[in-house]
Amino acid sequence: MSLNQTSDAPGYRTLSAEDWLAYESCLKGLLRVREPEALARNAAEAQATLHQIQQLLLHRAWRWPLQYLPLLLCRGPARSGADFLRWRNQQNNRSGRPGWQALVQDLTQPPGVREALLAIERDRIVFNMQMSVCTFILRQIRECALKMTEAENIAVSVFPAAK
Repeated sequence: MSLNQTSDAPGYRTLSAEDWLAYESCLKGLLRVREPEALARNAAEAQATLHQIQQLLLHRAWRWPLQYLPLLLCRGPARSGADFLRWRNQQNNRSGRPGWQALVQDLTQPPGVREALLAIERDRIVFNMQMSVCTFILRQIRECALKMTEAENIAVSVFPAAK
């Protein structure tokens, strides 16, 4: 397969509703639980499912067209502990966003390549948004658990039978 991919070749396949189904199921479970420990388990499960989606997206993007272009889509760890998807240049030493933009706007690139790059970028943006939401929920769960422990400790000091 080359950049001038024939129309009968599979090409980049965007993430579908079916790809997101397991993650959405995990999210529904999050909203039904009130205990911090159970919430943390459900949120961790949702994050693990997101990592599977991330692998799927990386694999599909690399298969075509990225293996033929001077651009990388890779994991970019954040201070929060989450792994977001980032564009990198071929030397992997700086942001690849300008490289992505140049390739999408390069009229010498086949239309299929430019359309695939746009589809990958859309999936990357949605994935990063979902990872950000999940990371925020996990942080809120940790803070909630600490506040509940503090409240219980205060109650025990006043009402010894409260625990």
